[in-house]
Amino acid sequence: MLKPTIGLEIHIEAKTNSKMFCSCKNDPEEKEPNKNICPVCLGHPGALPTINRSAIEKIILAGLALNCEIKNYSRFDRKSYFYPDLPKGYQISQFDFPICKDGYLDVHLDDGTIKRIRINRIHMEEDTARLVHEGPSTLVDFNRSSVPLMELVTEPDINSAEEAKKFAQELQLILKYNDISGANMEKGQMRCEVNISLSDTEKLGTKVEVKNLNSFKAVEKSIEYEIKRQKEIIEKGGKVKQETRGWYDDKQITMDQREKEDAFEYRYFPDPDLPPLNISDEEIEKIKKRLVELPEQKRKRFKEEYNLDDKSIEFYINEPSLADYFEKVISELDCWKKHKNCEKDSIKVCSNYIVTDLQAIIKNDPNFTSIDERITPENFAELVSMLENNEISSNIAKIILLEMYKTKGDPSNILKEKGLSQITDDSEIESIVKSVIEENTKAVSDYKAGKTNSFMFLVGQVMAKSKGKITPQKAEEIIKKLI
Repeated sequence: MLKPTIGLEIHIEAKTNSKMFCSCKNDPEEKEPNKNICPVCLGHPGALPTINRSAIEKIILAGLALNCEIKNYSRFDRKSYFYPDLPKGYQISQFDFPICKDGYLDVHLDDGTIKRIRINRIHMEEDTARLVHEGPSTLVDFNRSSVPLMELVTEPDINSAEEAKKFAQELQLILKYNDISGANMEKGQMRCEVNISLSDTEKLGTKVEVKNLNSFKAVEKSIEYEIKRQKEIIEKGGKVKQETRGWYDDKQITMDQREKEDAFEYRYFPDPDLPPLNISDEEIEKIKKRLVELPEQKRKRFKEEYNLDDKSIEFYINEPSLADYFEKVISELDCWKKHKNCEKDSIKVCSNYIVTDLQAIIKNDPNFTSIDERITPENFAELVSMLENNEISSNIAKIILLEMYKTKGDPSNILKEKGLSQITDDSEIESIVKSVIEENTKAVSDYKAGKTNSFMFLVGQVMAKSKGKITPQKAEEIIKKLI
């Protein structure tokens, strides 16, 4: 049986103010071509590069987050090749002395298992310029030239498209959490290449590299396509050619670009213009203190502290600002203030309204900036408490939540101003229930015949007739009493 073996090469633009070897602005949002350039990043003869300290700190931070060994000694090399986007004719990179070595990242798969994927290295280099194709012409924009670029190389531990995609997604979260990179794949801040081979023995098959992967979907689909393509070649008795292929999203296929080069063809040698890097253990420890809570640590803590379901936890992992907001709201609940603990229902109610209703409101607001500016954690906690104390129904809570977002108002004041208070008078509730019973005689008969769905239908009708001002519990109680 043919087994796929996959390795990833991921390029990540570091989030720094200036470029890797000059003082030009590092601005991925710049639209004007060739604005942030100088003799250094244009490769002019005699222009001398200098090392960006912030970029080195970023790659060390990434290495620490990914369980790598940070090397005390490292150096930059020249990687020689000619291409229009490389004005010097060589790229400043790292070869045999990278900054980060031998790390790993654990990823959660859909079947509930955890796969550990080893990281061979993370090294620092400079990005190339950007080619812009306009009709028959190709233009060069040097704004991106010499932007600090980290290259992460995994071991060939990946065996499926799912594993590769999950690795890239978890890596992106870690980079964003620690402000190492914007890691936006659509903007080219994080770019993936995959190396795939198929074999029915322990020996690896012929490796094919696939480039131009600018989304997680492209990573997944290109691997699926390439596994199928190589499998068909081998099963027909052919041989897979070692080559570099491009992914074409519109056609959902890979296509041949060029034969794969070996490392020796780049003629690496130490860059004579840059001194070696000597990084002390004290400096590494200092940078380590800047690490924030990582996604996997947050998963475990949210499970232990709040007992949330996996789906809700993954929502918060991918929405760290709302995760922070959720915790602020929890800290404002009376039960948490008094005992540092709450009934599970209180936390679940709080989370459900953030994950569903609040998230829906935010998505429909094109001008959204920060939830704290719209609804304070104290006011959200008050809304949760009103729900838990049966002062309002779920439907009323949704109305109040939207009004809180629009007006930045207090839930109690909105309740009074909008006349949304619960109907608590039993005689008034009985009057509404009686009218519902009279209007739905078939549902009443069906319920008496043992059809429980009919009972819930009647509850819904009472809720609708009262405009949500009767709690479901009270509606159920009175319906049962009258029929």
